[in-house]
Amino acid sequence: MDNRTLARRLTRIAHDLESTHASVFRIRAYRRAAETILSLDRPIGDIVAASGRKGLADLPGIGRKLSTTIETLMQLQ
Repeated sequence: MDNRTLARRLTRIAHDLESTHASVFRIRAYRRAAETILSLDRPIGDIVAASGRKGLADLPGIGRKLSTTIETLMQLQ
């Protein structure tokens, strides 16, 4: 999955969370993660291949829980 597609999916999840009145902080986390992924200068798949979930969690705005979600989304493609 390319960076743009993954960022779109994370943004869509943020919108879905917003419609269910989820935590504002959780919504912001998904949007921040989407922005981080769009700003990367290399494919997110390369980061996962090289460093796995830890590589994702090391990115700005992406924590342990979001790294798991991102990894799952990438496997579902």
